[in-house]
Amino acid sequence: MKFTTVPLLSILLICICSAHLCAAETPEGDITIEAEGYGLSKSDALLKAKRNAVEKGIGTLLISQTEVRNFELQKDIILTKTTGSVKKYNVLQEQKQQDDTFYLRIRAVVSFANIKADLAALKILLESMDKPRMMVVIREENGNYAENAILDYLTEKEFELVDAALVAALMQKEDQLIQRAAEGDPVAAAKIGASNGAEYVIVGKITKSLVTSTFLSSSGMKSGQANITAKVVNCSNAKIVASKSASSAAVHISEDVAKAKAAEKAARKLMDRKLFEEIVSSFQDMINNGIPLNVTIKNVADFSMQRAVREVLGELTDAVSVNKRSFGGGQLNLSVLYKGTADSFSEAVDGKTVGGKRLSITDIAGSRVVIQLE
Repeated sequence: MKFTTVPLLSILLICICSAHLCAAETPEGDITIEAEGYGLSKSDALLKAKRNAVEKGIGTLLISQTEVRNFELQKDIILTKTTGSVKKYNVLQEQKQQDDTFYLRIRAVVSFANIKADLAALKILLESMDKPRMMVVIREENGNYAENAILDYLTEKEFELVDAALVAALMQKEDQLIQRAAEGDPVAAAKIGASNGAEYVIVGKITKSLVTSTFLSSSGMKSGQANITAKVVNCSNAKIVASKSASSAAVHISEDVAKAKAAEKAARKLMDRKLFEEIVSSFQDMINNGIPLNVTIKNVADFSMQRAVREVLGELTDAVSVNKRSFGGGQLNLSVLYKGTADSFSEAVDGKTVGGKRLSITDIAGSRVVIQLE
C-alpha cells in the first residue's frame, strides 16, 4: 500500500480553513456579557456599549471562501459581519470624562436568535434607532382594511407611527405623488414620508376580488380574495429596505365582508411572515455594522478641497466608509456608513477644520446631514 506524505503546514492550513467555516455556524442560546462604551453623549456611549456586547458575546461571523488543491490552500477570502441583538441590559457604571465625553459599562444579555417575536429585544433595538417613525400608505378600493391591519401590527410591536388620519387625508387628495408611491416609486414614497415626519414608509396597494364555485353558490357563501404588494422605503435616501407580497382568502355570506376579511388576512400575512422580519433584520444590521448617512457639504471650492473633506470624515473613529456620490457647483454629496446615529456623527464632525475652514452642521433630518464649510 502506498502512503502519501502530507506536509504539516498543509494540514495546519486545512485546519484553519475548517475553523473559519465552523465559525460561520449560528451560535445558539443567550449569552450574558459585560461591555463598555465611550461616546460624545450618554446615548452614543450606550449604543457603543451594546454593540460591543454583541461583538464580545457572539463574536464575529466569519464567512470563508476557500479552495484547496493538492493539500495547498489557494484562496481564503474572509468577510466579517457582526450579528446578534441585545435582549436586555443593566448599566453598571456611568461616568462623565474630563473631555466631556461619556463612559458606560453595562451587563447585557445577547442573543443570536431572530428577535421578530421578542418584544423586549425589539424595544431596545427601536430605542437604539432613536425610535424611527413609520408611515403606512396602502391604496385600497372601498376601504382601508389592509392599512389598518398593518397599523395594528406595528402598534402591537410598539413602533412610532404617523397619525393614520393624516394619511387618510392625503389619500383623499388623489395626488399624483400618492399614486406614484402606491405603484412602487421609492422616490415618491420617500418624499411623502419625509414631508410628514416619517423616517420609513410602507407603501403599496391591494387588489380584491371574488371567486365563484358551485359549492359556494349552493351554500350562499362568498369567497373573497386579496393580494397585497408593499415596499418599505427609507425616507432619507429613497432606498428600498424590503419588498414583499402576499395573498389570502376569506369566506362570508356578504361579498363586501368576504373581501374585507381577505384584505386583513393578506396584510397580516405579509407582515407576520415576510415584511416585518426584513425590517427588523435591516435595523439590526444598521445598529451592529453601521447606519448609512446621506451627507451634503456646501461651499466646497474645488477638487482638492473635496478630497480633503473626505479624508477628514474618513478618519472619524466610527466611520466605516466614505463614498463620493457627486461633486459640483460647490456642493459635495457623500454616502457615509457610520457606527452610530446621525446625531453622534454630527457631534463628531461639527467644529472640525479642513484647509483652514470649519465644518458646521446646519441641518439634520433622519439620516440626512447638511454641513457648511466656512
